[in-house]
Amino acid sequence: MVIFKSRQPPIDLPTELTDWDWLFDSSYSPINNYPPSQLAGFQNAITKERVNWAEIKQYSTYIATALVKRYGLREGQTISLFSQNTVWYPVAMFAGLRAGAAISGASPAYNAEEMTFALKTADAKFLMTTPGSMEVASKSAEAAGLPKSNVFLLEGKLDGYTTIKELIEIGRSYGESGQSPAFNIPPGKKNKDVCAFLSFSSGTTGLPKAVMISHQNVIAQCLQIQQITPETQKKIMAVLPLFHITGLVHQMHLPILLNAEVIMLPQFTMEGMLNVICEYKLSELLLVPPILIRLVHDPIVDKYDLGHITRFSSGAAPLSEEIIQLLQKKFPNTGFKQGYGMTESCSCITAHPPEKFDYKYAHSGGAIVASTEVKILKEDGTEGDIGEQGEVLARGPQVVMGYLNNPNATRETFDSDGWLHTGDQGMVDSENMIYITDRIKELIKVKGIGVAPAELEDLLLGHSHVEDVAVMGIQDDYSGELPKAFVKLKNGIEQDTAVGRELIAFVQEKKVRHKWVREVEFIGEIPKSASGKILRRVLREKERSGEGRGVVVKDENRAKL
Repeated sequence: MVIFKSRQPPIDLPTELTDWDWLFDSSYSPINNYPPSQLAGFQNAITKERVNWAEIKQYSTYIATALVKRYGLREGQTISLFSQNTVWYPVAMFAGLRAGAAISGASPAYNAEEMTFALKTADAKFLMTTPGSMEVASKSAEAAGLPKSNVFLLEGKLDGYTTIKELIEIGRSYGESGQSPAFNIPPGKKNKDVCAFLSFSSGTTGLPKAVMISHQNVIAQCLQIQQITPETQKKIMAVLPLFHITGLVHQMHLPILLNAEVIMLPQFTMEGMLNVICEYKLSELLLVPPILIRLVHDPIVDKYDLGHITRFSSGAAPLSEEIIQLLQKKFPNTGFKQGYGMTESCSCITAHPPEKFDYKYAHSGGAIVASTEVKILKEDGTEGDIGEQGEVLARGPQVVMGYLNNPNATRETFDSDGWLHTGDQGMVDSENMIYITDRIKELIKVKGIGVAPAELEDLLLGHSHVEDVAVMGIQDDYSGELPKAFVKLKNGIEQDTAVGRELIAFVQEKKVRHKWVREVEFIGEIPKSASGKILRRVLREKERSGEGRGVVVKDENRAKL
């Protein structure tokens, strides 16, 4: 049996601690290792509002008490966070964890239909949001059966809604001796057995699935990444969305363990990000390929002195050879690292250790992280050796519990021996570095967020003009990939621009922005196997060669963004 093992020393993984206890009330906590004046925290890059780790411990205690004693929150219930990046997002998150709740993050770009689905799937009993998202939040809460009293504001004020700062005062009013006790792992269980987070992941079929992430998963991943993080990493820019697995681990948990200041951008703009990078003299930037692409192409970048940057960190989607070369040329005194993983592995299976920060390793997804094993499963069912390609399987303490209330999908992805079947094709070289060569799963990665073709296919098949459809990803300079629909129209429907625009608008009305179809191509027949499966490789070849191209209609509005 060929199993590739990590060359890092094993992590010392606590199995009895909850996420909250680990970060705020244990020997691992910076609160117990640094004087109060040296504690880092979360701060808003624009307003400068800031909360340090000790304040988060106090505020999360008060909020947990208010939710338990005033609003009836019980262990095991779910709190949904539906918000742009704000310092109060992690405060609310840790409050829920302290009370024994599970936290479900949702994209602030969701429409009411998608948010309702997220609330119902997670069986959320409480919802926390911001004024800018309240229109969608209130509609979806009503549709999911949440009373208005269980919808809270993370920041700002709106008539009829309780704010997080009011929750703090409610909790404080019970006095120090009246605070509800912190949740403990139940007797007979370990922290790997208790779900702490529900993170939505687009599987290869149907609607997004709720991934169950345990307390152990997040603790393990932080300890794994701490091992390979330079001690100089003391300032972290949080420009990536907090609901994403990267935001959850690398922007809200790992920095506390490192006692590193987190500078949060509420919303992304290129100019805003560059201003923050310069103001705070940030040396390492955790970004995704679409932002890195803009860094090398956008002329606005040349107006800024970015000589203090020492390293780029990338993840969520592959970065092309062209962009890697341009990045090194534009920023010659920098290094590069990235991680390979997914929501189902609580972020990284592999990541670059410091000795591999050179650009010559930039094409790799990194080395296997501590306490983790990787196996390569070839097409013939045998296990691949060094340099041999096959599906990447991973096993380790960061591999998640499974999918909520979806045993079939859980069995398909996580086998009985604990191996996560990633659906990605790759190989491991002699230096224990992984290279991802293809995606067996058909997920489209739009700005690092997975979009399932089947979800868009199901939607388009519901349109009165559509007989059959196949969706796949096409390359895009800024988003990495965007969805394209190959459509077979019903008899009598004209293959013209008006119909194509109607289909594009139909998707835009029903789906969140990153799922919008970039273009529609009309086709005589959708290529399928004998068993009826769409032959996407045939469509990829058709797209690559341009041969036999039908009428193509593009979303011209999106092209101008």
